[in-house]
Amino acid sequence: MRILNIDDSTVNNMLMENLLSTFGYETYSILEGTDVLEKIEEYQPDLIILDMMMPNRGGLDVLKEIRTQGIQTPVIVITALRDETLKKRAVKMGVVDYQVKPVKMAALKTIIEHALQA
Repeated sequence: MRILNIDDSTVNNMLMENLLSTFGYETYSILEGTDVLEKIEEYQPDLIILDMMMPNRGGLDVLKEIRTQGIQTPVIVITALRDETLKKRAVKMGVVDYQVKPVKMAALKTIIEHALQA
């Protein structure tokens, strides 16, 4: 299974790639959502993990672009933002789950498994 991770932190991307590889997933990370459609086309992920706070394009903008193009790949939001309004908007746009950092390893594994089964 392939996971596309979108987060503007190189450290977070490295940590996520290492963690997901221990779960048995192939992971590709990008630092921002500017070329997200091309990366989705190129990588063909089974799941997308998306940060909300990025400097050039926020996560909601990236999510809107993905959904506007008809891409129905499951999306999990993992962000530092504790914002109920943002969470509601993301869920309304079809995210499978919205988690606030830090996320426990076991919980993340379960969330990913459920998202991939949905």
